[in-house]
This record gives sequence, structure tokens and C-alpha cells, in this order.
Amino acid sequence: MSPVVEKAVVVVFDGLRPDLIDETMPNLQAFAAESLNFANARSVFPSLTRVCTTSLATGTWPESHGIVGNAFHLPQVLQGRAVDTSDFEHLARIRATLGDIVTADSLGHALARAGKKMATVHAGSAGSAFLVNHEAAKHGHWTISVHGEGKTQTPEAVRRAVAACGPLPEMEIPKIDATGYAGRVLRELALAQDRADVAWLWLPEPDTSFHFREIGSEASRKARRAADAVFGEVVDYIRSGPDAERTAILALSDHGQISTDEEVDLAAALTREGLTASTTPDTDTKLAMVNGATGELRALREDPALLPATTAFLLGHPKVGAVFARDELCERLPGALPQSLVRHGHARAPDLFFVMRSDDGLDTWGLPGRRAYTGGVPLGGGMHGGLNRHEMTTTMIWNVPGGRIGTETAPTSLVDVAPTLSMLLGLTLEAEGRALPVVAADSVDFKILEEPGQGGDGPFVLRRFQTAGRLYIDCLEAA
Repeated sequence: MSPVVEKAVVVVFDGLRPDLIDETMPNLQAFAAESLNFANARSVFPSLTRVCTTSLATGTWPESHGIVGNAFHLPQVLQGRAVDTSDFEHLARIRATLGDIVTADSLGHALARAGKKMATVHAGSAGSAFLVNHEAAKHGHWTISVHGEGKTQTPEAVRRAVAACGPLPEMEIPKIDATGYAGRVLRELALAQDRADVAWLWLPEPDTSFHFREIGSEASRKARRAADAVFGEVVDYIRSGPDAERTAILALSDHGQISTDEEVDLAAALTREGLTASTTPDTDTKLAMVNGATGELRALREDPALLPATTAFLLGHPKVGAVFARDELCERLPGALPQSLVRHGHARAPDLFFVMRSDDGLDTWGLPGRRAYTGGVPLGGGMHGGLNRHEMTTTMIWNVPGGRIGTETAPTSLVDVAPTLSMLLGLTLEAEGRALPVVAADSVDFKILEEPGQGGDGPFVLRRFQTAGRLYIDCLEAA
């Protein structure tokens, strides 16, 4: 495979909804005008950062890569609580116990096989930084987490960052300092000193401010401006440098967010029905649970009536939008949809995913998208993880030297990023996504598949795209 470019730079705006690329983000707007914008880009399910990160890194769905949630219960790894994939030590526990953290090939592996280097500067969680290139140290690559030397596989790279750019940033919200610091480290180390073949910059904004300062707030606008300024500096640096005509630039987000309007204590409701559920299970617990916009439930008892009763309760609860069960369980769980519809089925997948209700109504800021959730952020803050259109729709803008400019309506997802980068760089990668038509147009058509279902808050349709022999998740919406 002949390479199209020699280098690639990927900038991730965590949580950025495409409809919020406005006057607060002039650099990204200008970049989009001279690039190829995928208007039907979608996230994966659950639309949670570490699930998304791993799909970006591997080009595969959670059914293959095994990171099935931001947190998920693995009793053989950790007792009494869920494994938290934002936690560097918890990922190390998975490796020590199971051998593999990620059960798929990755872009990092593909680069290493070709003798090429990848550098990652990450201002989000330490776990997300880990998952961008989960065997970075083994490959001779490096990853810098702003959380410090003890929170990365390559602590020497953090020491280099401090030497070149000063002390690690403060983490106040909005994370202006962390965003700016990450941009400086990318330019100074990844681009200037090391001239990495692939460089990733993961910005924590606007995701953090959306969560904790609300999506439409001035604080969140400030966060978007800061992220945009850093992006503009990175693009200017690339274009003024010696590799400008040989570097592809990708701007994208991993998911969107919508505003929370109701917090539901689902664990308490289950427990009142005799279905004892807890996020910190003990010997009295029947169901291990994870909270959020989407959560999981795992049966801890060999009771054939437990999951049918749990599913019936969830589907009768007015704040639950949908339930997805492991495929082999669906026959005895009426109303639950098979997890394979949303590309799950890994050995680590839970018995049940529940998705809390959401709609496209306007929030207090006049933005579409509202949801119930079971905890994690202040009420009114932004949330993601579910299948609402504004959670699932992502930013994806490719700028390839000699490539296409304009708008592409063909469906795509995060799983197409690594295969497309591999195609551009002439790499071989085992992936489930496809290489996107960023250089020359293709004539692939797509159709929309609709799977009807019934949740506690009413009937719905799960929409999926079918194109190029592949299926992509679109969204879940009221029927």
C-alpha cells in the first residue's frame, strides 16, 4: 500500500457537538471551510470517552476491543466496585489479571510494525491517555498525561515535557491551563523535536466544562474559545513547518453531550422491588450496577428469575428509555433488544445495558437535547453515554494534502479513523471500520435501518446506517 502522506496530526475536542462550532471557534470554522467535513459522523455505544478512545485507537467496536464502558464490573479483577478505566492503576490490574487490556489490533501496533512512531499528549484522564496507545512503551512510542509521571506508561516523556514547557498545569474548570499546556507540549516535543509520524492531541474541553458548568454557560463558551485557540496554534505551526505538504490533519470529537434534567435513583428503585442493586456490591447484592446516562447491570446470583424480573422492572420504569441484553439472554427477556444491534457481545459485556430516557427538547440554554440520568454530574450539567442524536453525533473534519474539500454525507463512525489513517500512511491494520474517501470520492450509497422497541418512557426506534457492507449506529429516537 503506497502512502498518501508521511505524517498525521489528530486533535480531539472531547465532547464537542458539531452544532456548537460557532463564532467562539473561528479557527475550527476556517479549518472546516477548507477541509472535508463528515456530516453523518457518529460515536459508538455507550458514547463514553474510554469506549470511544479505544474504538478510535483500534478501528473496532466494543464487541471486539473489550472496553465496554467507562466503568464496568470485573469481579475477577476487582471486588466490590467497578473497574474504572480512567484510573491508570485499574488498567494495570486488568493487564496483570487478564493479560490484555485491549483485545484488538491498534494503530499503535500498525505503526510499530512499520517502524514508525506515535506521540500522544493527553489532557484528559490518565486512563484515556493509556488507551490511545495501550502498548506505547513496548512500541518505543510515548504518551504524556498531564496527571504526571506515575499516570503514564512513559514517565520519561513527562519529564521531557516539564523540562521543555514548565510544571504540569493546574486543573481548574474550565481547564484553560491544561488545554494550553497540552498544545505547547505537542508543538515542542511531538512536532518540533521528535517529528512523530502520528501525533495525537487530546483536549479536555469543552467536555469538562459541559459536565460541570453546563453546556450553554459562559464558562463553556470560554472553554471552547481556549480549545479553538490551541487548535489554531497547532495548525499554524504545521503549515509553517517543513512537513506541511506531507501532513494530514484531523479534527474530531469522541461524542457530544446533552443537558441533564432529572436525576433518578435507579438502584434504590430496584432494591425496593427486591432486586438489590449497588455500584459497590457485597454479599447481599443481587445486581452489580454502574450509573450514568447509560449503565450496566450484572447478575450476581444463580437465580433464573432475576434477570427477567429486572428487565421487566426497567421496561416499566418511566425514566428508562431502552434495555439491551446479551444476545443469548434475549429469548427469556421480553422487550430487551440484543446487544449485537449496538455492536456489543464481548466476554466483558454486562448482562444488561439500560439507557435512560432522553428527548430533543430544548434545555435551559435553548439547546436541543435533555435526559434523565442516574448520577455522575451536577443536575443541569451535560451528560453523554446514551443514544440521543446529540450525544452520538460527532465532529469529524479531515484535511489531507491534495484531498477532498466540502461535505460528505456518507455515514461514518469513530471506528473508521484508524483505518483511514492507516490507508493514508501506507500501514496494515486489522480493523472493522473502513478507510474513508478523503482523497477521492466514491459512490457508495447508504440506507437507514430501523429497529422498533419499547422502553419505560414509550416506543422508540433504533436507527442504524448500512453502507459499504458495514453497519453504523445512528441514534435512538421516539417512535
